[in-house]
Amino acid sequence: MLIVEPSDELVLEGPFNRAVSKKIMVYNPSKQKRIAFKLKTTTPRLFFVRPNVGLVKPEERITIDIFVHPISNDIYAHRHKFMMQAADATDPIGDLHEFWKNISPSTIWDTKLKVKLVDSQMDGLQKMYSDNSVGNGEHQEKDNTDSMTLNLIDKVHVLEEDRLHLIQQVETITKQKDEERELLAMKLQKQKGNGFWIFMATVAVVLAALIGGWVAKKFM
Repeated sequence: MLIVEPSDELVLEGPFNRAVSKKIMVYNPSKQKRIAFKLKTTTPRLFFVRPNVGLVKPEERITIDIFVHPISNDIYAHRHKFMMQAADATDPIGDLHEFWKNISPSTIWDTKLKVKLVDSQMDGLQKMYSDNSVGNGEHQEKDNTDSMTLNLIDKVHVLEEDRLHLIQQVETITKQKDEERELLAMKLQKQKGNGFWIFMATVAVVLAALIGGWVAKKFM
């Protein structure tokens, strides 16, 4: 239903004492259908995903940002995975979170991504050199910068989700207005038809009265 890159394994390169990011590309190959998606992870405390839900238009390509929070070495003791879920979104959707709560599981397509964490030896040497030569002040500044970056990205994606929500609301209202216009046009057409037959009946009555009067005057 969706083409996801990478398709099997997401490689995240350290060091992981700072924020690390990676992008997932998602493509909708359909020429007609919109697709709703949701990206889930087995370790939400570790991974920051934006956007984690959304809509992909026909033949549209979008990017999902994956961030790894700065954490300790115990991350290597666990296997981390992502699961991409997708479903047809042919009808207007007011709230994507409600859409995923109410959708039938049988209509959901999914694919899984394994996570590989790579912390190279060179990164470790660079970290050691930095610790010995510069001290903790630079690391503190880098951590603060990473935290600010994450907060800004989070705000940007929240605004993007709000924008998508507003677009969905506009589509819903537009569809309702179109349906109301069609219904009004049908009512007006029906009224015109009724008015025509009423007019014809009135003409027939008047003609009958005139003919009756003429006949009465002629033969009486």
